[in-house]
Amino acid sequence: MPVFPGDPPMSLSPMGELATEGYVSHLASLPVHSGTHVDAPAHVLEDGEALADLPLWRFAGPGVVLDVRVRTALAVTAADIEPHLVWLRAQEPAFVLLLTGDASRWGEAEYYTRGAHLTPEAALLLAGLGLSGVGLDAASADAFGLRWLPAHRALLGAGLIIVENLRDLERLPASGFEFLCLPVLGLDGSPVRAAAALPVGAP
Repeated sequence: MPVFPGDPPMSLSPMGELATEGYVSHLASLPVHSGTHVDAPAHVLEDGEALADLPLWRFAGPGVVLDVRVRTALAVTAADIEPHLVWLRAQEPAFVLLLTGDASRWGEAEYYTRGAHLTPEAALLLAGLGLSGVGLDAASADAFGLRWLPAHRALLGAGLIIVENLRDLERLPASGFEFLCLPVLGLDGSPVRAAAALPVGAP
């Protein structure tokens, strides 16, 4: 699995086999911010909460998909979000999921180093909507190489969580679904099995 540049690769090795130990088990090792994962405030804030400090309800709730594939820059700006603010507030979502189109680039050489991200102004705009979290189908809320991570700090500093490396957002309706991203670990970040629960009978 591709990992953030500089991170060690994921490793997987068997610990038990049916023929010898009578059971199957494996040892997995990976950076906690690999693949589809959630960031906690502790990721960038000295006194920020870890995932274990947050109640489970913070990782599930009504979601909306905001399609920002048509924009003038690599970054998602406040100007890309502002025309949708009335609609966003009317939906009262817990999660805004940004469809940037980057999921189609997963595995490409520049997926991590030159991908969609949020400007600090766009992050501040989303941070003021009373959300539980923001998700995106891209590698990071911030541009590659930014040491200070201003978009992360704007969102996590407002108490939100960030879900990165989502996929298949184009298959979801714009609203009317529950988004789930329960963490496996209680640290500064954790892999998640992100899912959308659609109403019965929805296509």
